[in-house]
Amino acid sequence: MTESQSTTGGFFKRGKHWPFVIVGMLLFHATLILGTIAVVSARHDLYVEPDYYAKAIDWDNQREMREMADKMGWTIDIALSPADQAQAPRSMLVSITDRNNQPIDGALVELEAVHPAHANNRINLVLVGGGEGHYQKTIAINEPGFWKLNLSIRHQGIEAIVMREIKVN
Repeated sequence: MTESQSTTGGFFKRGKHWPFVIVGMLLFHATLILGTIAVVSARHDLYVEPDYYAKAIDWDNQREMREMADKMGWTIDIALSPADQAQAPRSMLVSITDRNNQPIDGALVELEAVHPAHANNRINLVLVGGGEGHYQKTIAINEPGFWKLNLSIRHQGIEAIVMREIKVN
């Protein structure tokens, strides 16, 4: 090959483009990583369980409380009224009866409602007793899908935790 042929081969034929390809790929990779970090850090629906460490330490006691309603023979029914219009609050009714199907009145019933897709938006309420084992409260559950409900029930020195899942249309 003569000298005139090697100098006229062009930029790509001489192989001098490879450093630019490598630098371009590295820049693309860095941009992709920085973009991913920016998107993830800007999301506000990511959530960390509150008091996770304290709950982990108290796990045995929590497990006993979850089993207490079954040991006592309590039956807990949850009903959610249908929505009249979009974003309208609904009425939640919790009914508690004992193993003899007698209503349990005078209990303190606390509710925590969580939609798994929006775990940072937890709803905490204390339900009001209405007699005959019924506890009711208006609640703003409008996001369709499954909701995780954690009921904490205290009655005559007995503490129970009941976990349920309801579907909201």
